[in-house]
Amino acid sequence: MRLIHGERTDPGLVRPNNQDAYAVEPLDLPGGGALLIVADGMGGYDGGEVASRLAVDTVKTSVLTGLPSWLANGGLASGLHEAVCAANRVILQAQVDRPDISSMGTTVTAVLVHGERLLVCHVGDSKAFLIGSGEGRQITSDHNVPGELLLSGHLTAEQAAVHPQRHVLTRALGVEDSLPVEQLELQWRAGDLLLLCTDGLSNLVSLPEIQSLASTCEPAILVDRLVDLANNRGGHDNITVLAARWEG
Repeated sequence: MRLIHGERTDPGLVRPNNQDAYAVEPLDLPGGGALLIVADGMGGYDGGEVASRLAVDTVKTSVLTGLPSWLANGGLASGLHEAVCAANRVILQAQVDRPDISSMGTTVTAVLVHGERLLVCHVGDSKAFLIGSGEGRQITSDHNVPGELLLSGHLTAEQAAVHPQRHVLTRALGVEDSLPVEQLELQWRAGDLLLLCTDGLSNLVSLPEIQSLASTCEPAILVDRLVDLANNRGGHDNITVLAARWEG
C-alpha cells in the first residue's frame, strides 16, 4: 500500500485569522498506515486557534505514543477514542488555566488508516468523505442542530443543508467532561479517496463537485482546486482540506 496525500488550509476571505488545524502523519503499521486529523476551533479570536491546535497535537501525540501497545493488544480503535477524550481533557484544563479563552472549543475528525481499515473518531460538524469509483458518501454525521434532526428523520438532507441553525453545534471538545465520540470502522479499496474537511469547504462545495474533481485530480492538486473553489464562492470561513488516496 502506498498512500498519496495532499493538504491545505486557508483563512478564507473574511475571517481575520485561521482557527482550523490539521495533521497528516505516516504510521508504521502492517499494510501501511497514517493518521489524518482536522479540527475547526471556536471561541473568540485566540480561543479557536488554541483549541483546535491543542486537539490536533494531543491526538497526534497520544497516537504516536500509544501505537505500539495498541497494536500489540488489538486496541487501535479504543486507543484512538481515548486520544480524542484526552484532547477534550486538555482543552478543559486550558480553559481553567487561561480564563481569557474559557469559551473555546473545537470539532475534531481523526482517521487512523491501517491497511484497508479506516478507524474514525469524530465530534462536531467537520466532515469525512469516502469516494470510490462512481460513488461517494459522507461517512461522519453532523453534530449540529439540523444534523440531529436529519438523523431523527425530522429533516431531509436538502433541508438540513440550508437550516438556519446549521452552525449551532450539539457536540464539541471543550464543553463537558463527558464527551460522546462518534466511532466508525470502514473498509476502503485501492483507488478510493478519503477526504476530511472543515465546514468552510462543505458549506460552499457539494459532494458531487468534490467527486467530479477527485476523478481527475491527484490529492495534492485536488485540495488546491477545492480551496480555490470555496474562496471563489465567498470564502466566508476558514477552509481546511485533507485528501488521501490508497494506491495498491
